[in-house]
Amino acid sequence: MHPVRATLLIVATAAAILTPVARAEQLGTYGNTWEITEQDGVESIKNRLTKMDKGGKMKEFWEDYRDKQLDGVNNPQPIPGISKVREAKTWTFDPTYTFAETAKDNLGNVLVPAGTKINPLDYTQLSKAIVFIDGRDEAQVAYAKQRTDANPKDKVVLVGGSYVKLTREWKRPVYFDQRGILVKHFNIKRVPAVLSQRGKQLVIEELAL
Repeated sequence: MHPVRATLLIVATAAAILTPVARAEQLGTYGNTWEITEQDGVESIKNRLTKMDKGGKMKEFWEDYRDKQLDGVNNPQPIPGISKVREAKTWTFDPTYTFAETAKDNLGNVLVPAGTKINPLDYTQLSKAIVFIDGRDEAQVAYAKQRTDANPKDKVVLVGGSYVKLTREWKRPVYFDQRGILVKHFNIKRVPAVLSQRGKQLVIEELAL
């Protein structure tokens, strides 16, 4: 095993495992995806738009479209399957990764044998807590505001509600868990929940407010 190459591979794998933490994205891609349409369909659409334009409905159409798109950005669909914490609970999340297969370079040299275990927290640190809340719940919003006022490095991630509204009110970034990537990865099913690092493990605290 080439020690330098093996180390680089392990570090790269560690970074990839913690990618979900970095994916607390503020804004995803919104809008419709249009399928390729046959020529007859294109002509039909052109004719319809022409009629709408003559009838003065194009302006109404685009205003309605704009409003719907803005609403989708300002108020994303809440993440399904997430409920409110009723009883406080704390558990640990072990991010250790096991290589299921032997990793080799392009010459067939073994870099990392199958069965090798790595903990990404040996190579990188979670420097802040991530606070998951439902932005539609006033108590959760108040808690997150108070916490981040005291700990500005902490990040707030919504599973429901308007991150745009809170970002404007708090004058600092608030994020939305696009497609539920984070809650799924860390198996978070109830909020408010706080994800933080303790030693070589991640700790998830469910808070009963």
